Amino acid sequence: MKVISLVGNSKLYLKKTCAAIGIFDGVHRGHQYLIKKMLSAARRLSAKPIVITFFPHPAHVLRPDLKLGYLTSLEDRFRLLESLGVAACLVVPFNRSFAKIQPQKFIQDILVKKLGVKAVFVGQDFHFGKDRSGDIALFQKLALECGYEMHPVSALKQGREVISSTRIRQLIGTGKLKEAARLLGRPVSVSGAVVKGAKRGKGLGFPTANIAYEADILPPQGVYVVKVWVGKKEYPAMANIGTRPSFEKQVSQLHLEVHVLDFSKNLYGKRLEVQFLKKVRSEKKFSSPQELVKQIQKDEVLTRKYFSLKRQ
Repeated sequence: MKVISLVGNSKLYLKKTCAAIGIFDGVHRGHQYLIKKMLSAARRLSAKPIVITFFPHPAHVLRPDLKLGYLTSLEDRFRLLESLGVAACLVVPFNRSFAKIQPQKFIQDILVKKLGVKAVFVGQDFHFGKDRSGDIALFQKLALECGYEMHPVSALKQGREVISSTRIRQLIGTGKLKEAARLLGRPVSVSGAVVKGAKRGKGLGFPTANIAYEADILPPQGVYVVKVWVGKKEYPAMANIGTRPSFEKQVSQLHLEVHVLDFSKNLYGKRLEVQFLKKVRSEKKFSSPQELVKQIQKDEVLTRKYFSLKRQ
């Protein structure tokens, strides 16, 4: 998938595109529903399917007091969009200047002139630009004049509840992983590069990969059964999210550490995706390394039982 930034692309001109516009944090089932409708129209119109997204999140610029976390990093957003069949993604850097843009100018100058848009897909509650005046009504008003189709898409629901990034953040934060996975359409996951740590795990007989995770929303602290993806290969593993209370006196940032079962290769520098499948227990402080090892051994037994694996 081709990734394009609006900054420095004044000469950007595409011909005949279908565009889905939104933030798409998490690329959850509601987002997928909208994007698949756009992809269907792109095939019908023989047009190039493109997603237009915004980064950083508008709330980070306009309402920093909300401290809104990301479900997925921008890189993961690209990966998920590509897996759906999106050909290109245009990233619009969101700042206070863009928040004041005249919506009509964006539609005419960017969507129509530079992207050659033939169909536009947005959620029913989509707003952008000066005074949030860019809405469905304006898109529809300009559709006939500019020669594109306008498709507002109603929010997808799970039961009576709308599938939304806000709802998924709440579910993950409270440890309701199965419910969050149903709304995402995939297991809750976090990605990041493996960085060097204190190597305590190796000394205890359970070497761990320390993940510099990129998303802001993590499940509650504790030990989890997880599946780790290294490139296109998957491995059974156990993970710990916590502050290492048995070793660090002061509460620090949350660490994500993964012990991959029956695995001995070097993972430093590699980018891993960690999929959370089941919580084993909450984080605890242990009085000695030996007590900690006994508990990790119990955690490993439960993890192997989950995957139906025998110890090698």
